[in-house]
Amino acid sequence: MNGSRIVGAITLTGIVRGPFLSANAGYWIDKEFTGRGLGAAALGYVLAAAKNKLGLHRVQAATLKHNAASRKILARAGFEEIGLAPSYLKIAGIWQDHVLFQRILE
Repeated sequence: MNGSRIVGAITLTGIVRGPFLSANAGYWIDKEFTGRGLGAAALGYVLAAAKNKLGLHRVQAATLKHNAASRKILARAGFEEIGLAPSYLKIAGIWQDHVLFQRILE
C-alpha cells in the first residue's frame, strides 16, 4: 500500500430480506481525521450500495447520546433520529443508552 493507512471503517450488518429490507450501519473514524467529511462521504457511498446493489429500503444506526461527532455524520448523511434505546450496547464494561437513527433509501 506504500504509505497508505486505514483511517476508518464502515460495516453493514444484520441485513434482513423479505418485507423488512433493512440493515444496521456502524462506523468509526480515526480521531486524527475527524471533521473532514470522511465519515459522511463514506456513509453516503455505503448507503448508495445498500440501495442500488443490495436493494435495501432502510438502514439504521445508533450512537451514544453524548457523541456529537457521530450525530453530525448521521445528520449529514440524511439520517433522522427515531428514538432512544436504553442500555443498548455494553461499552467500556457499562450498558449505555444510544440514540437510534434511520435513513429510508427511497
